[in-house]
Amino acid sequence: MKNSLIIDTFRSKETDFTRDRKLPFWTTTVLILTSWKTSMHNRLNKFFDELNLLDGMPTPSAFCQARKKIRPELFIALKDETVKIFYSIYEQTGLVKRWKGRFLYAIDGSYLNIPDTEETRKKYSIQTNQYKDGTVQALSSFLYDVMNEICINVVISEKKSEKSFIFSDHVKKFTKEAIIIYDRLYADYSVLSFHVEGGYDFVIRCSLTSSFKEVSDFVKSDCFDKIVTLKVTKRQKKFVKVNWLPEVITVRLVKVILSNGTIEVLITSLLDGKTYKLEDFKWLYNKRWCIETYFSRLKNLLEVERFSSKTVIGIEQDFHSLIFLSTLESIMIKEDEKKISKENLEKKLKYDYKINKSVSYTAIADHIVDLLLNPDVPPSEVLAKLSRLFKNGLSPHRPGRQFERKDRTSTQKLKFHKYEKRICA
Repeated sequence: MKNSLIIDTFRSKETDFTRDRKLPFWTTTVLILTSWKTSMHNRLNKFFDELNLLDGMPTPSAFCQARKKIRPELFIALKDETVKIFYSIYEQTGLVKRWKGRFLYAIDGSYLNIPDTEETRKKYSIQTNQYKDGTVQALSSFLYDVMNEICINVVISEKKSEKSFIFSDHVKKFTKEAIIIYDRLYADYSVLSFHVEGGYDFVIRCSLTSSFKEVSDFVKSDCFDKIVTLKVTKRQKKFVKVNWLPEVITVRLVKVILSNGTIEVLITSLLDGKTYKLEDFKWLYNKRWCIETYFSRLKNLLEVERFSSKTVIGIEQDFHSLIFLSTLESIMIKEDEKKISKENLEKKLKYDYKINKSVSYTAIADHIVDLLLNPDVPPSEVLAKLSRLFKNGLSPHRPGRQFERKDRTSTQKLKFHKYEKRICA
């Protein structure tokens, strides 16, 4: 897409960015991409110092006005194009990971705390609490490639049924090459029949007190692997009929025993027992945890909830630009990860050493101006420097470690966000 076409597509109004200003389209775009963990004025100082343009630095107010002229969809498009390049080019070099020739996707949602303004209250949802006015929250839903750590699709909206994002948004990015993994919240007949009708394979953890009689009987039995027929539930009959979905489907039920002895039941469309063996499913479902660690990085490492704006357009710019940068980071470290993995084998180290995500993300955020905007620095020089920084921040990977999930009170959560060591501290 040509530069002028990009500007025409993603500016808010036809008259935006038609005159020479201190903050043209791409300068404003990269400014939004920079890490806003310090004050806006300090970030502007650093940004224009890197470009040797301190004498012409605009005010924070000017930036706030300029960013309103860019639609958040720009960062979605940048992320989509980056993902497209990854799968088309990196596949040829063997850097795209698959399992039994299939991609492994996971879908899940996460709540976000949003700045409380009159505008955000109209756009998102109000979470009631002990205070009269409550707090503003949004629901984000992700389609994530757990093998390659790539965000395929993401939506941010008001709170609603998480499965609705599958039907309206994520399905646009589905591929029959993928197996889609879900938590038990999605064990619903509408979701099952939707995937069966579309030919999309799935693995879904099911509640042991499922509304499906076949599942309840399977839980009580000694059987660990069984193919059953499910009929549409009364609650989902209308949805199934309106959307021309099958009222009877064939699925496979699998029991998985966790390390602590707990039994989980999975519903899957993977009926071929020779290709997808019973013993595969514990490992397969466990890969869903990768999307949980991604959420943890977004919230605790990258501080996705620390917005640089209180307007809806600014909030969505911050959110989607951070998703773009996290995706770019996952792709940019692939070649170095492969080299490091090879070195680990050659040195016969006790642990595999991997690139520390806090190091790699900070390195990219700190050099994004040189990488995307600075004509005085060759891209090859920036990439070589980033590679050195990645390798200087290796951490040992200790398999089998488990950490108990701790429930924090609201006071403990506040203390965590105030005083815990952050990525840019």
